[in-house]
Amino acid sequence: QNPIGKSSRSNPVTYIKAYDTLRALMAEQPLSKTRDYKPAHFSFNVEGGRCEACQGEGHQTIEMQFMADVKLTCESCQGRRFKKEVLEVKYHEKDIAEILDMTVDEAVEFFRNSQAKIADKIQPLQDVGLGYIKLGQASNTLSGGEAQRVKLAFFLGKGNADKGKTLFIFDEPTTGLHFH
Repeated sequence: QNPIGKSSRSNPVTYIKAYDTLRALMAEQPLSKTRDYKPAHFSFNVEGGRCEACQGEGHQTIEMQFMADVKLTCESCQGRRFKKEVLEVKYHEKDIAEILDMTVDEAVEFFRNSQAKIADKIQPLQDVGLGYIKLGQASNTLSGGEAQRVKLAFFLGKGNADKGKTLFIFDEPTTGLHFH
């Protein structure tokens, strides 16, 4: 029942540890090598490649004291979370923001033939029925059931062929779900 991400930058691919491989892929592109970009340049958690105006959030929050905070799309990056220079790096005509905007189903298909390693890391999200969520969707926007399935995908993706079999025990797995 615990939330899967404490940070608003947490998303399904960071939780299942697929984002590290994706960032490394972007750092291997010719333009990245020319500009000496490292995988960290494709992270919105650290300085370097993220938009500094919004700190990689994609929006800026305006506190309204006694009313709900207002979130406005970042004017500097238009909600894309990265600096313009970093978004010039493409893999098969897509920049890192466009890749993170793909659904799990789209990403598995996109990477299947060219980057099977990334597709295999993302596949467990599809296996647990989360093919419709976006790779870069903020974890705090997922429902409780979706967050639980992301956790399950993490364990399914880890694999443990050397340790034998894993037994999952689901305590009241349908609590809170619609009867259908």
